[in-house]
Amino acid sequence: MKHSFMKHSFMKNIRIPYLLVAVVVLVVMASSVSAFVLLSPARTWDSAPTYIVDNRGLPSINDGNGGVTRTINAITSSAAWNGAGSGNVINAVSGSMNGFSLGDGTPMLNFRDPTGQCSGSCLAATFTGFFSNRGNGTVRIDDADIVTNSSGFNWTSQGEDPNGSGCNSEIYVEGVQVHEIGHGLGLAHTNVSGATMFPSVAFCNNGPATTESDDEAGLNALYGGGGGPNPNSCVGFCGRQAPGGCWCDRFCAFFGDCCADRFQVCD
Repeated sequence: MKHSFMKHSFMKNIRIPYLLVAVVVLVVMASSVSAFVLLSPARTWDSAPTYIVDNRGLPSINDGNGGVTRTINAITSSAAWNGAGSGNVINAVSGSMNGFSLGDGTPMLNFRDPTGQCSGSCLAATFTGFFSNRGNGTVRIDDADIVTNSSGFNWTSQGEDPNGSGCNSEIYVEGVQVHEIGHGLGLAHTNVSGATMFPSVAFCNNGPATTESDDEAGLNALYGGGGGPNPNSCVGFCGRQAPGGCWCDRFCAFFGDCCADRFQVCD
């Protein structure tokens, strides 16, 4: 069974609300340190997806091609998800947005928003609701398109304003899109300040382009060490034994055979 039309979005400035399921607005505040959060139900790609990155770029970025190359480099960088410990989990190429369609199985990163769902304080949004059951208790991601609010903000890149030099009330495209790819891979927002998946960003801050330990723990809970579902994770196996042999039930603490992410995933 496929589900559709859920989106997670990344907003602007210091305290950032985000949208979940069309127009319900929530606010996540930084509080005590917690841990990564997975989308529900927990889900993974069968293999590393190849995102098509909009070859039009963003019109406000002056780095030669509107941030296209910088975005591709950022989302596939070893400083981000591909270096988080689960091998190669994301690929990206530049391409046309002709035929852009939610849920068609071709993940695209669109530098415009043909859906009209990302406006106001929304910077970018990922449509995370396209998934299906594998039949073994786990859930497959079928598609996770990204749209961008191209006209509501002044965007920049490391190519235009390296390390903040020259940046003035602008948003770095690299950090925002690495965050959105995190949603595309199965992660929700965390309340760990400074993590890529924290739901806030300040102007001229490209910190989210580099994943932190909390982000990496979340990704590895989903994908293990090889870019596919982690056999020793409780993702999809709460209440029973994971394929790798550890347990995800309420008795595992007594027997000492819990999967490492048992309490984060199942409680």
